[in-house]
Amino acid sequence: MIMVRRAMDVIRKVHFFGLVLLAALPVDGGQEPSLEAVLDRATRYVDNFYVQLSGIVAEESYEQRSRATGGIGSRSYRNQYVKLRSDYLLMRPEGSDRYYGFRDVFEVDGRPVRDRQNRLTQLFLNPSASVERQIEGILNDSARYNVGDVVRNINTPTLALLFLREAYRPGFEFEHVSDESPPLGFDYPNNAPNIWVVKYRETSSTTVFAGGNDRDLPAHGRFWIEPTTGRVLVTELALEDPEINTLVAVTFQMNETIGHFVPVEMRELYGNRRRGSRVDGTATYSRFRRFEVSTASGTDPKTPNSRN
Repeated sequence: MIMVRRAMDVIRKVHFFGLVLLAALPVDGGQEPSLEAVLDRATRYVDNFYVQLSGIVAEESYEQRSRATGGIGSRSYRNQYVKLRSDYLLMRPEGSDRYYGFRDVFEVDGRPVRDRQNRLTQLFLNPSASVERQIEGILNDSARYNVGDVVRNINTPTLALLFLREAYRPGFEFEHVSDESPPLGFDYPNNAPNIWVVKYRETSSTTVFAGGNDRDLPAHGRFWIEPTTGRVLVTELALEDPEINTLVAVTFQMNETIGHFVPVEMRELYGNRRRGSRVDGTATYSRFRRFEVSTASGTDPKTPNSRN
């Protein structure tokens, strides 16, 4: 099990830690920025990224595959495959201090999702729902069609950017590294000029992610960042514990239609060491467009479904 913890449970702990920066590079005649300066730019960029994309919806085409690779109980493990089409958007529930990625699945293996409208109405137009229940509903709904025996709700393309936000950075150590190849077969922006690879490792006593029995799962990984702008081109998120290993990587590119960088592809890999099973997935993002949510009728949330 790999789950996202409530934001405030993590932030309360994080604020007890100072920000630790490893291998901050010296300034050479004012030309080479320090690691802290690059991270500050990345923080401002991510804050603006969330604001810009909170008014945007993308169409997600997402394939997941699970299979046994040998291990305890692997003979009874059933191979699975699913192809999802969804609307993906960033949402900040009223009263929440952070954005959450929401996957609104409208098609599973070529078949329409029948309960979509009632489900969305209950999720977003239920006046009795607390902020915590709405966040839980967003996370659960985004993961309802996941295959495999790794229970998870972390497979959203904008999640790793959270670690660069001001409220979360003190819970991580950062290091500028070199000669690092992109993860999971991505070939961009390997050896691209003027791109920094920044490695991170979670040090907070309460981690952003939790495993089974609410055990801490410290995150680590890398960001590919333009040091002059703070723009993030690739994110890598890795989690490891005695039972499950996780790797999720996302690439971002400029979208001329909306004039901002957006996620274009997410690749993921999960391994269940005990069961000897493996889950991998690939999601691509297209048809970015602006949307509005209307609740005037009280029954129709008018989710972003204009795909014609």
